[in-house]
Amino acid sequence: MPSGRARLVRALLLVAAAIYGIIPPIVDLTETHAFHPAWPPHARFHMVWLLGTNSTLAAIVAWLVLAGDKGQRETRLRFASLLGVAALGGFFVATFTQSAYGGALHDPTGGFSPIFGVDGNLLAFGPAMVIQLVAVWLAHRRAR
Repeated sequence: MPSGRARLVRALLLVAAAIYGIIPPIVDLTETHAFHPAWPPHARFHMVWLLGTNSTLAAIVAWLVLAGDKGQRETRLRFASLLGVAALGGFFVATFTQSAYGGALHDPTGGFSPIFGVDGNLLAFGPAMVIQLVAVWLAHRRAR
């Protein structure tokens, strides 16, 4: 992989990892989610589990992207790109299947209101998935 493309892939992966690994704990370790008094304790457990899993995936991605050994750089970037798809893909599975389990993108009694009529989660994770998929495409594209 040419070094210019590798730098771009690294930057894209780090931006996406920050979106799914750093922002959600800041937003969701609050009374609107993990400490929501109306949520059953088991639902809060799953919220914290999800946050821990995605933040750990983001940390692994950062390590893979920033590791110093250039000998395996291409393999590390390819693997890191797939980890981000797993983290963000779960959001879209939950989004597209929410009618099957009675879910919602946001709690109308608290948290963030839609911005310009678009849910804040979609505004964050939609572009993050686009960034992630561009990184996947660049990381897995063969040099010409």
